[in-house]
Amino acid sequence: MFNKKILWLVLGFLLVGISFFYFTERGKSIKRRVRLELVGMNLIGPKNEPQKDKETEFDYSGTFLDMNGNRVSLDQFKGKTLFINIWASWCGPCRIEMPYIHSLYDKLKDNQEIAFLMVATDNDFGKSKTFIQDKGYTFPVYHADEGLNSSLYTKAIPTTVVVSPEGKVIYYLNGTNNFDTDHFRNFLISSAQ
Repeated sequence: MFNKKILWLVLGFLLVGISFFYFTERGKSIKRRVRLELVGMNLIGPKNEPQKDKETEFDYSGTFLDMNGNRVSLDQFKGKTLFINIWASWCGPCRIEMPYIHSLYDKLKDNQEIAFLMVATDNDFGKSKTFIQDKGYTFPVYHADEGLNSSLYTKAIPTTVVVSPEGKVIYYLNGTNNFDTDHFRNFLISSAQ
């Protein structure tokens, strides 16, 4: 009788735990963070390994606003490896992966062949700017005030796109990832050479 009570108690705790991680935002957030940390420690592989066998042409049309309100054309980045992340300040998964992107940027910012474009989709660019400044992030942030072209348009954020110097999309991911891994840094550096 005592063993059955313990068994039911353990099963009850398991059911509550599983429900927490699969059905609540807080649980999903914890699950994402744990996964990203495990990727960073090389205990599990990152999502969507870069695949060069599915390359598509990148559309360089369109412009963004930079943090100072200057208009920036996408085609001015031709010939570089582009790390493009589409995000919004209200997006929880976007916020989760930002520290990893910032750490990656810090390690590669001196490489003139790689450009980072953190493209904010907030309706109010002021919210994006405040978020970036409050967190102390220093990567280049742009506002998609005119929308996103066919290569960047997405219904889900965060979305990350890597473009080769030849103008091919060589990496595309909807969802969070820990980009600050040796594997991904080497992928960016080798694609820039």
